[in-house]
Amino acid sequence: MFKESGSDRRSRFNALRMLLTCASGIFLLVSPLAATSVLGQAPPAVAESSQLPANWRDVKDGVDGYPAGPMLEIALRRTHSDKLEMFKWRSEFIAMLSAQPGPLVEREWHSIKGIPENTGAGTWTGMTWWENQQRWQDMANMLFSTPVAEKWLKTLDMTMLFVKPLDSNFDLHTLAQSGGQVLELGLVVFQTSGANAAAGSIAAAGMTYLDALNKNGAETYRFAVYPNPSGFIGPFTVAYKKNGPPDTAGEEWFVYMVTYHSKETRDKIQAIDEVHRSFAGMSESMVKGHSDIQVMTRTTSQVCIKKATNACSLDPDECHVGEMGSGDTWAASCGERPQPCMTEYNVCSQLSPRTCGAVGGRHVESCP
Repeated sequence: MFKESGSDRRSRFNALRMLLTCASGIFLLVSPLAATSVLGQAPPAVAESSQLPANWRDVKDGVDGYPAGPMLEIALRRTHSDKLEMFKWRSEFIAMLSAQPGPLVEREWHSIKGIPENTGAGTWTGMTWWENQQRWQDMANMLFSTPVAEKWLKTLDMTMLFVKPLDSNFDLHTLAQSGGQVLELGLVVFQTSGANAAAGSIAAAGMTYLDALNKNGAETYRFAVYPNPSGFIGPFTVAYKKNGPPDTAGEEWFVYMVTYHSKETRDKIQAIDEVHRSFAGMSESMVKGHSDIQVMTRTTSQVCIKKATNACSLDPDECHVGEMGSGDTWAASCGERPQPCMTEYNVCSQLSPRTCGAVGGRHVESCP
């Protein structure tokens, strides 16, 4: 029988050590990718859906035991007062919101079509990606009792939902933000009991529609609904004033989003027979008095500082940014419009108060 020498044993040991080192390196390379998928902010290349554990709502954190982990807030706001009055108080509220800990990303869209039909001055939907639901509750305790929030909420009817993405490639940073991209948002309620209950699973009609869209080139996302601060899995009922909240028993939510390259692309896809029939089937199955579907284009919650007059415009549609300082400027609020600022080396420039303070400058009445 062949007898292994000491040098052979050392060679085998070195080879085994090298193999373990390579395996450890691969684990360290893969681990960050696995972690990002848990947060719902995975690289775009990951396209498959991942179902949440059945008990995900039971995993708690925070002082009051809210569900753990990142959370997406969807706030659909129908404006029933003057549009500029709403914009004024919205910009002040968003400026205060941005200063709070917890909100990681904030985006907004303006509706071009809705079911039920949008009336009044228009419908805007804001979405905020939160560190967790406890952070949202801390913000609400701080800001919703302020006069700014009170004046803003008087200008609109709002549906507010808290959701967790079911698709690991969902990313609020880039969601329908390029060019003329269009976002479709569905806050759909199906009956789960009684004569009008949806056939099969409660999501059957909704899933048939999303499957048809995927087959024809649209990108779709689904979401699971968090319990709201009162514990009910559904909208934040204090703010839900449009159609009335769904029943606590016998009705269930189906929340989805769809992105299209343009309005024209959406029109073409929706005209395809398979898509048209599946949308009609979902519409017939949903509880119309409690459901909401919006088709939207991107906008912003910032105000516009006009280049020619330095005036603050609350209407984002009136902002023309231009290139290389030749156009208007976005700002967090009207208080951040550029003002004369004298820097340490006696150079006077038009800077926002925040920028002026950051560079060690001081406000002056005018530049020489």
